Amino acid sequence: MNAPGTAMKDEDIYAFNPVPKPPAPPAPPRRLWPWVLGGALLLTLVLLASGAAALVSLLDSAREGVHISIGGEDWTPGVLDGLGGLAAVAGVGFGLLVALLCVLLVVPLTLLLVALGLALGVGGALLAAGLVAALLLSPLWLLVLVLWLALRPRRPATMRT
Repeated sequence: MNAPGTAMKDEDIYAFNPVPKPPAPPAPPRRLWPWVLGGALLLTLVLLASGAAALVSLLDSAREGVHISIGGEDWTPGVLDGLGGLAAVAGVGFGLLVALLCVLLVVPLTLLLVALGLALGVGGALLAAGLVAALLLSPLWLLVLVLWLALRPRRPATMRT
């Protein structure tokens, strides 16, 4: 017991039991978008590296000569030299880049438009079915309203001052 005139302190309250600690806050949920962004960046880097490797191999084949076989017969036009050969290799590389961009952009956008069209079609069909059902069941609305008004519990009267 405390002597008269002394106040009880917090340490006295928790003398035999430890101070309760607040619970730890829950861990924040893991976010998915950094992983998706990182995967897209990694895929882009891999595609850029493979495109650069393909372009380098095209340039090497242009320096070494091109061997073409048509119908089992060999045709060797010789080494692509000069500005025309470099322009041909650059044209092939640019064509491959355009094809890659078309695949990376056009295909996902087409799939997105198809999904949007399907969603709008299903939504429109459900809206039309709901409107037809509402129109056909509209004579019953008055009956349901009258039954609801008749069977609902009454509120107690309150006195206003």
